[in-house]
Amino acid sequence: MKHALLLLVSLAATGAAHAQVRGLPSASDYSEGQSTTSRNTGFGIKGGLSYSDLQGSGTSIFTSRDKLNTFHAGVYGQYGFTHFASLQVELLYSRKGFQSTTAASGSQQDNRLDYLALPVLFVGNITETLSLHLGPQVSVLTGARSGGQDLDVSQSGYHRFDFGGVLGAEARLGPARLGVRYDLSFANLYKDGASLTYNGQPLSTLVTDPNIRNSVLQVYLGLGIAH
Repeated sequence: MKHALLLLVSLAATGAAHAQVRGLPSASDYSEGQSTTSRNTGFGIKGGLSYSDLQGSGTSIFTSRDKLNTFHAGVYGQYGFTHFASLQVELLYSRKGFQSTTAASGSQQDNRLDYLALPVLFVGNITETLSLHLGPQVSVLTGARSGGQDLDVSQSGYHRFDFGGVLGAEARLGPARLGVRYDLSFANLYKDGASLTYNGQPLSTLVTDPNIRNSVLQVYLGLGIAH
C-alpha cells in the first residue's frame, strides 16, 4: 500500500511541476465554474494488469503467501461538471486473490476470485493531461477457484458482496489514457465458519481474526470511444 501511495503522490507532483514549467492551467483554473467540455464527458473501454494480495491483521494465518498477477477489463462513462470536476462510473471484470504454498507438497497454488465491480469516482484535473480519481466501489463475487478447482461461490466461505475504496491517477493523450490505482476492500473476505481449507485444515478453525481483505494495485490503458 505504501508503494502505491508513493507512486500516486509522485505522479501528482510531477504533473503539478509540469504545469508550472509549461504554463498549463492549474486546478484552480479549472474550478471557476467553466462549462463542461468533451474532454471531461464521454465513454470508452479500459483494461490492464492487477497485482492482488490480502491486507489485514488476520492474514498472519497464511504462513507462505505471494501476490497474484492477474488482470481487469471493462467500460467507463464520464460526465463533466466543469473543466476541473467530473464523475466517472465504471463496470469492470476484476480478478483478485493471492498465491499460497501448500505445506504437504511445497507447490504454489492460485486462490482466484472473480468480481464484477462498480467504481463511482470523482475525477479532479490537476492539469490538462493529469487527473486524480477517488471514490467508493461495490463488487459482487461471480466465481472462485483454488488449487485448480472451481468452487461453489454460495458455499465456499467467501462473502458474496464486497465494498471498498479506490484512489488513483491518470494521464491522457488524445483518446488514450494511462492510469494507476489502488483498490482496497473494507469488508472481510471470509464468512464465519468458512468451509475452505488451508494446508489441510478448515479455515473456520484457523481464522481467529476476521480482518482479511482484498488489496489490489492496478495499472491500466483506456481508449475513449466518445470523448
